[in-house]
Amino acid sequence: MITYRPKLAIFLFIFASLLAINVNAAGAEEIIDSDGDGLSDNDEAQIYHTDPQKADTDGDGHNDGDEVRSGYSPLHIERKKLNRVDTDEDGLNDALEIALGTHLANADTDNDGITDGNEVANGHNPLRGGGDKSMPRRVEVDLTRQQLNYYLGNVKIGTIPVSTGVLGRETPKGEFKIMRKVHHVTYAGPGYYYPNTKWNMEFKRSFYLHGAYWHNQFGKRPMSHGCVNIAYKDVEKLYKFMKVGDKVKVFGETPHHVTIARNT
Repeated sequence: MITYRPKLAIFLFIFASLLAINVNAAGAEEIIDSDGDGLSDNDEAQIYHTDPQKADTDGDGHNDGDEVRSGYSPLHIERKKLNRVDTDEDGLNDALEIALGTHLANADTDNDGITDGNEVANGHNPLRGGGDKSMPRRVEVDLTRQQLNYYLGNVKIGTIPVSTGVLGRETPKGEFKIMRKVHHVTYAGPGYYYPNTKWNMEFKRSFYLHGAYWHNQFGKRPMSHGCVNIAYKDVEKLYKFMKVGDKVKVFGETPHHVTIARNT
């Protein structure tokens, strides 16, 4: 039998209420928004590099908080999206800098002599010097959409259109790792011969992410015998970014409108 104890219940209620008040008070003390623009002073200083004493840092008539929430830069008087500006000209757009935690106005956040953009392009952590590789890299291939996304940590760095294996020669689904990287490969078989194909990354025995110079159907339709075809203008940067041992995930369904494999 449960015995109800009024005094104990009242004590617990008061204790819980005081605890909640203290938590709320502590939270209120930590969040300071001096200019009332909807961004805390800490976020303005550490993330957006806007003026915590000025609601409209760039003087364009829109307060900093409204611009950030709408995906616009609070640092440029021209109405520009964060992913379309590179304030410090380091090769990373401001949206990526915010996501990665790098400095919008400092091209070399970790002061190691290498710009943030170059570090990310090489798959390195831009917050730790010396070519640090502690941030994991991965590729995700979406068969349904015929596109590839690549990530540094949990941040999507870019999207690339691809052509995967046709029905009957599908690109294998699952989770894999880059087994090796080979700069040049000759792909040959019945009805096709493609010598000196550049930037090849084997993720399963005889299956590669690789450049393709013999068609321009990337993002439109499957074209291969199971490999992941990528345009030369895109695959070179992916080859530079990915390292042996990095993860490759393939998922989705092969589109049904192509059933005859003519390319690798």
